[in-house]
Amino acid sequence: MLSQLLSRSSCALRCSPSSSIGASGLSRKIWGYVAVAFNQVDAQRLAKVGPNRLCAEWVVKNGGGVRFVDSPSKLWKDYNSLPAETTQFCLKVIDATNASIMKIGLEHFKNCNHIDTVIFHNCKHLEDEGLEGLKHLTDSLTRLQVSGCYNLVDADLAVISELKNLQQLLIFDMVFVKDMDEVARKLKKNLPKCDIKATKFGVPLKGDK
Repeated sequence: MLSQLLSRSSCALRCSPSSSIGASGLSRKIWGYVAVAFNQVDAQRLAKVGPNRLCAEWVVKNGGGVRFVDSPSKLWKDYNSLPAETTQFCLKVIDATNASIMKIGLEHFKNCNHIDTVIFHNCKHLEDEGLEGLKHLTDSLTRLQVSGCYNLVDADLAVISELKNLQQLLIFDMVFVKDMDEVARKLKKNLPKCDIKATKFGVPLKGDK
């Protein structure tokens, strides 16, 4: 599928008489097509394997990892090592560190009712209300990290206030958030029981030197 998509995209751009795009622009165009393809919900695949399997495939295909309710200590990051399609599992943790996930991809969260932890770290393709899909996890999500997502701004974080079951929230290294103090104040007002740590710049994590 990927090779076919790249082939079609390259041909379309090469053969267009009005195209004067350079090599770097061509690369960005092709990457854009691939990124969208890897983030769209495949309705046929969803009907075949169910929401948890499809969500796991989406995260792993885009460079992230997942943990299951039945085996929370194992982080699955290799697409080919995922359990057989006949194996039923429920997702518990979404670790999208350095993943190429996009706003449209968060629709994969729908009907994944056991996800309690989500990490969005260095997700450069999240932008323009990119966190809206978290609403699908309102009943289950208790821990959330949003960090290094440079295309998100103040308003994009407002949706977090609707995640009423959040217990822990970590936000840092968000250089284009203009007023992190005000963002944190509003979040604390709406989530009084949540332990919120929010800073515009970086914070040390476990293992950092």
